[in-house]
Amino acid sequence: MTAPTFHPSPDIERLDALLRRALVFNHIYDAMIVTAPDGTIRDWNAGAERMLGWTRTEALGKTPALFHRPEDAPSLWPSIHTVAARQGRWGGRTAFVRKNGEEGWCGTVALPLLDQAGNVWGTLLALSGPEDESSTPPAPPPARVTLQWPEEPLLTDERYLLRALIDAGPDAMFCKDRQGRFLLQNEAHRVLFAINENEALGQTAFDFPGMQTHAALYHADDMTVVQTGQPVVGREEPYERPDGAKGWLLTSKYPLCDEAGQILGVAGISRDITQMKRAAKELREAQLRLIDHVENSPLAVIEWDPDFRIGRWAGQSEAIFGWSSAEVLGRHYGEFSFVHPDDEALVGNVVARLVDGRDRRNTSTNRHLTKCGRVVHTTWQNSVLHDASDRIVSILSLVQDVTDRVVAEEAERRALDRKLQETQKLESLGILAGGIAHDFNNLLGAVLGNASLARMDLAPDSPVQTCLEKIELAAHRAAELCKQMLAYSGKGHFVVEQLDLNALIEDTTRLLQVSISKRAILRFHLTPELPALLGDATQLRQVVMNLVINASEALGETSGVISITTGVTRADHAYLTGTFFAPDLPEGDYLFLEIADTGIGMTPEVLGRIFDPFFTTKFTGRGLGLAAVLGIVRGHRGALTATSDRGRGTTFRILFPCASGPVDTPIPNGVSKPSWRGSGLALVADDEESVRATVARMLEMIGFTTRLAEDGRVAVDAFQAAPDRFNLVVLDLTMPHMDGEEAFHRIRETRADTRVLLISGFNEQQATERFTGKGLAGFLQKPFTVHALRDKLQEIFPPN
Repeated sequence: MTAPTFHPSPDIERLDALLRRALVFNHIYDAMIVTAPDGTIRDWNAGAERMLGWTRTEALGKTPALFHRPEDAPSLWPSIHTVAARQGRWGGRTAFVRKNGEEGWCGTVALPLLDQAGNVWGTLLALSGPEDESSTPPAPPPARVTLQWPEEPLLTDERYLLRALIDAGPDAMFCKDRQGRFLLQNEAHRVLFAINENEALGQTAFDFPGMQTHAALYHADDMTVVQTGQPVVGREEPYERPDGAKGWLLTSKYPLCDEAGQILGVAGISRDITQMKRAAKELREAQLRLIDHVENSPLAVIEWDPDFRIGRWAGQSEAIFGWSSAEVLGRHYGEFSFVHPDDEALVGNVVARLVDGRDRRNTSTNRHLTKCGRVVHTTWQNSVLHDASDRIVSILSLVQDVTDRVVAEEAERRALDRKLQETQKLESLGILAGGIAHDFNNLLGAVLGNASLARMDLAPDSPVQTCLEKIELAAHRAAELCKQMLAYSGKGHFVVEQLDLNALIEDTTRLLQVSISKRAILRFHLTPELPALLGDATQLRQVVMNLVINASEALGETSGVISITTGVTRADHAYLTGTFFAPDLPEGDYLFLEIADTGIGMTPEVLGRIFDPFFTTKFTGRGLGLAAVLGIVRGHRGALTATSDRGRGTTFRILFPCASGPVDTPIPNGVSKPSWRGSGLALVADDEESVRATVARMLEMIGFTTRLAEDGRVAVDAFQAAPDRFNLVVLDLTMPHMDGEEAFHRIRETRADTRVLLISGFNEQQATERFTGKGLAGFLQKPFTVHALRDKLQEIFPPN
């Protein structure tokens, strides 16, 4: 589209000045005031009306004292006028008073207005940026721009100043005639659209490459203003420069009228808001992201006003507490059943500390009620938002539902309490069993020792030999029961070695085959090259035997499979916590032994009692087999699990710590010579008279002479009286007045090379752990035979 040919009128210079004056005084947002040399106000723009309150009509003819403070008025304006006239400019901060009496401060610039002869005929005052309204957007200019023709001298002299002011403005300004042809553009408009100043007059937006893309939009707004007489205010218009740069303008266009009200054209001003729109878009996107994060947060997001009424109910608030936003907004937390009654005091204290300023942020964990009355446990992170005056604006709470965690922790605590009670019960029963076994071993020592002595005194073909053999057999069986009781208590006999678990099971295979039902099938799943196991081979064989025999009995008269599996597994804290009576074992790699059957299984009630000593479901059982298994596993610092399904079978899984280093090579036991005999005086100390006498007879049969002592103190006194007389000392570990440990130390202090043999009803590991490295010659567990005593003494007294 091409605009018609434009012919400038003869008074174009006069019109140009009027247009520039109209733009400055009606479209620049700052206050612009023109005064005569005597201070009389000659012009007053819309910005001055907005800022100071007086209309143009009210201000004309007055002096700047109109808007100066009374104490400043006599001297301020004359000083400003004088300095501006002398130096060409005055700038600074001045106080002002509005029509309504309000006071403020603003930036003030004063410029002298000169005629063609260089004489000052007036002063232009520009007042900008009232400090108390820095955030207040400027008011729009008047709806119409009226061209008033001032006196010729004023117009002539004013023209140059107005041109400079318009061109110096940051916003694009322009005037067009009724056909949309440019009558005037300022420098900012020409730069924005890359227009040459000499080419602008009489051209339309369609004629400039920088405006052609959106020229139809610009022209349509121009025609709307011209045809309706109504301004187009605050229109966002796109632009595209010749170099391809795109952006947005905030444009206002007003009808340009003469004094008779006839529309001559359009006056407009445009501000580049590209950066502002981009920033607003980014801010909006950030707000939307924040809102999305809040609404999709795994936490409840609750905002309270200073009175603790709910202002925002977002995130998981409804999911956690049940109430919708519409049901709770504006309500105080105490107005509905929100806080658990037992936690009201706690919540009240948390709220009080936030409100009175003791806490700017705090944390609490408390109980709440949901809409349906369910109790939920929640953790609250609260923070207070203050304004510039440190007044509370709102309180933000981020709330996490920790009900599952609290319930799980409570369940774990109850489980630990039960486990502690069970462990304490086991410890108590273990102590009882260990004490009983120790005392029984002392009694069995006399029975078995005397029986073996009697058999040695009798001829091999004596009919009494059979009776004594049965006595020995019964004593051995009783001793085995004591061993099981000691095993249950964790005090069984230990000979610790680096063992190969697979080899131990394979060595037991033949014994397993003859011990189980003919209908049972043994299946082995042994993982090769396992780490070594630090333990007692005899006790571990007992574990395997007991569990396999139990599995065989669970099959009953039906055919089934017993599986024996070994391997290495990683056990974490959760797994170890779920084991039967496990100690506080560390997480890590463990050897495992698993024995499973396809038998009848057990009920949960039976499963919960299988490790109780003397509990059995068998008619002929003694209830010590699994109790002994548990004790042995505990003694090896292991853990055990048992699972069972009625009708589907039972699985026992035992964990043992992995040992470092290689497996020990078995050393064949030496065979003692029945002909070996000792000599010299032996001191025997035991608080059981029958044991003392039996041991003394055994020693005498081997070749020693004996002296007896009923406790450690008596033994020490006898030894210290003649230390060189004794070739051997036999001490019981547990004695009144002075126990075996103290007696041992006293004797060794008296004569360091004394051979001391320790005897006890407890196992060797428990009995001798306090004697390690202190010169103990040997240990025998009661009960023992004369042959066992001879073997031990042969070790103590090597051949000369």
